[in-house]
Amino acid sequence: MIEPGIKLTTYFEERDRVSGRFLADALFDVYERHAMRTSVLLRGVAGFGEHHRMHTDRLLTLSENLPAVSIAVDTQERIERALADVLSIATSGLVSLERAGLVSDDFERVALADSPGTEVKLTLYGGRGVRSSGAAGYVAAVDALRAAGAHGATVLLGVDGTLHGERRRARFLARNARVPLMILAVGEAHKMQSVLPTLAPLLDQPVATIERVRICKSEGVHLSDLHAAPDHDEAGLPIRQKLTVHAEEQDQSHGRPLHAELVRRLHVNGAAGVTVLRGVRGFYGERETVADGLLTIRRNVPVHAVIIDTPKRIRRLWPMIDAVTHEHGVVTSELVPATHGVSGTTERGRIALATLPDL
Repeated sequence: MIEPGIKLTTYFEERDRVSGRFLADALFDVYERHAMRTSVLLRGVAGFGEHHRMHTDRLLTLSENLPAVSIAVDTQERIERALADVLSIATSGLVSLERAGLVSDDFERVALADSPGTEVKLTLYGGRGVRSSGAAGYVAAVDALRAAGAHGATVLLGVDGTLHGERRRARFLARNARVPLMILAVGEAHKMQSVLPTLAPLLDQPVATIERVRICKSEGVHLSDLHAAPDHDEAGLPIRQKLTVHAEEQDQSHGRPLHAELVRRLHVNGAAGVTVLRGVRGFYGERETVADGLLTIRRNVPVHAVIIDTPKRIRRLWPMIDAVTHEHGVVTSELVPATHGVSGTTERGRIALATLPDL
């Protein structure tokens, strides 16, 4: 059974503070207090936000305050109770709400496809302590997704989080087997549905979310147009659009790493912001699986660049994004029904979910 849920995401900088504490710690205290079904803290490797300050781990002078992303998933009622606390402590960045189908039991009977050809984003959250054939369970999970015909899949390791209301924080020099991770996959719904029962046993206490997505490009081939959405719904509530570029760290565009070139061009062209996340294992398109390793000289792992902006500005930026991904990467499009930019001068009120067009 799929339960209606909400995904609450906060984009901020890892050194942001509130009342003398790091914002990340304060956020996950909120998630623990509200017993979130699942939540995870991810550290980014590059990006910029509302103040257009560039951050990247590629340059020492720009690596002191990297992006961070917190994600919490639960029912709408529980998320709305936590949201007031999140908005009261967030000092900067962007808060977004997205509708998502929520699954945390009976993975065998989940029906994902409502019509032929439906494309979805499947995200699994769970502890990383499960082993399969002598390796981490997520290794087998990525292999299963590839065999099932997913367009792409990436494993992202969290450094803090909750699972079924229990706080699970990473510790220095520890295995951190219980700390939540995310496995994010995109593909046709019927393929995701067929593999979901195989994936569930490969994580500790898994929680899954299902979201509608449009796969626009894969390895330079155009598969579908962007969502042609308005900037507001009929009630005047703002709608935002999210593009995610799934690539490899060693992919090149115009002589530079693709994700670095994308961030640079988005910055020059006045995008509202972008956050780049680095995974530890994954694939896209027809590529072989890439993974992090202790003995590799030239690391190649998955990277995700997440862009959230108005649909109007996304349409303006699209020719540039299309050019950067002319050969590599998978590009997906989603509509975001609620966002709230946070700054010292921003009113911290409630945010409401817009009605998205049926596109």
